[in-house]
Amino acid sequence: MTQISEHPLKDKSILIIDDQKSFQKLLKGMLLQLGANNIVFYDSGEAALNKIDKNSVDIVFIDYNLGQGRNGKQFLEELKYLNKLSRHSISILVTGESTRSVVLSVLEIEPDDYLIKPFSTGMLKKRLSKLSARKKLFYDANQAIEDKQLAVAVEKFLALAEQHPRTSQFCFKRACQLYFELEEHQKAYDLLSQILEKARPTWALTYLAQASLLLKNYDGAIRICDELLGQNRFNIDALDIKAICLNKLNQGKESLFLIEQSCNISPHSFARQRKFSDIAHANNDYNAFVKAQNTLLLMSQGTAFAHIDYQLNYIRAIFNQLEAANSQQERSELTNQIKSSLKNAQSDSTVVEQQTLFDEFKTFCKARMSVSEGDFLEAKKLIAPLTSEQSLSHSVLPDSIITLLDLGEFDDAKAQLDKYQSSNQHNSQILSQLAQRNASLADKQSQFEQYNNQGIELYKKGNFQDAIVQFEMALKIAPMNTGSALNLLQALLQLLPRANKSADVILEKCQYNFTLVDGMALPPQHAKRLEDLKFEYNKLAKLYKQ
Repeated sequence: MTQISEHPLKDKSILIIDDQKSFQKLLKGMLLQLGANNIVFYDSGEAALNKIDKNSVDIVFIDYNLGQGRNGKQFLEELKYLNKLSRHSISILVTGESTRSVVLSVLEIEPDDYLIKPFSTGMLKKRLSKLSARKKLFYDANQAIEDKQLAVAVEKFLALAEQHPRTSQFCFKRACQLYFELEEHQKAYDLLSQILEKARPTWALTYLAQASLLLKNYDGAIRICDELLGQNRFNIDALDIKAICLNKLNQGKESLFLIEQSCNISPHSFARQRKFSDIAHANNDYNAFVKAQNTLLLMSQGTAFAHIDYQLNYIRAIFNQLEAANSQQERSELTNQIKSSLKNAQSDSTVVEQQTLFDEFKTFCKARMSVSEGDFLEAKKLIAPLTSEQSLSHSVLPDSIITLLDLGEFDDAKAQLDKYQSSNQHNSQILSQLAQRNASLADKQSQFEQYNNQGIELYKKGNFQDAIVQFEMALKIAPMNTGSALNLLQALLQLLPRANKSADVILEKCQYNFTLVDGMALPPQHAKRLEDLKFEYNKLAKLYKQ
């Protein structure tokens, strides 16, 4: 875009997204005075989203308040996420509010500029002239970013900082952002340290705190955040960084307080709500965890960020509450909340589009509710058709793993965990949760393996009675474990011919243990073994029933 001249906006493609007709007319009049001849209006972000093309927009004006649905900040965030705005385009947020929370929210998404109503044609012309000149100056650096040549872009911004000292702070800020994107945190830290030797601008202090966090210098990052918060207690970036550092230093209570405070100041940020979610889960504050996941779900609905995972993660969060519940009444209320959430999710467009996946998820939810009620056999029957399928949706592997762990099917759970972990599609937060759950069951699993292995050794020595005791102990720890149930059946059938008065008891035990494995989808080796054991059982049962 060329610098503003007699007809500065001639042939420039201009979009105005505003739900107020009166302001549309007012802004159009100003733009026409500046030579604009290509102006398009949209009443909402929803109407504009599918019409905007990256290479067809020169200037976009977005009103912060767009009525119901997403606000202007969220809409601009979507445009950037969908890569629908070129770095050469000019984005301007317009707001009638000048409150701290609105201004902070606007600045956070980094539009090229923002205007507070009312403003004059002269002010608009001055702002557009300045923005146009800046876009022209940074054209090559921005093009390098468009071409994904981030290292080249860094060099161009650093060179511009030397050539045009008045733009140095902006250029240094862009260079640091690119260093973070390139994961060259030490280079960012070194550059920021040099800048701060001469002055202490807020942005540089904030980025130095971020670099310190990424370099795991948590105490150093906290000191910088305290300096920033001393200047402005509403500095949301400083609150975020300090919260993460405190969490890393196991100061969870203060960490949660700070991140929730940050969310209250600027709630419409996916990144911030995810941090809140992570910190809440890490500190076992499941009420806060559900709150964060619900906010993420509500924020995502009807936007470009909409995804079925937000529904799944919200319901999973309620399961965390269910497992931590202390009373039957609380468990009953949370179970009803899960059922209600599953029902409500059916109308979500992301669920409708992936109904098969959601049906699988719903099955695992039913199984987990059965586990919560102590009905392990019902849970095992519910998941049997799914856990045998190689085509189980990747998104529900975490739910399958949790259910298998709860049922004591440790080997199957480990195989699925390895599969999920090795995938490029895994969610790091969920993976961390699974690792924690697996670790919490380590002692239980070790005990189970000890009893099961002792039973196998005793069986090999022909000591079937003691082997049975060990297998039964193993099944008390993991009541639905298929391998141990088959081991117990094998030992019982070996003991049966030697039994006298206890034959009826042994037959009854056999019948019960067959219910643990009958109708289940088993791997080939287990299936063959079960078939042989059934044949042996039927043969012996006939003898004792005659």
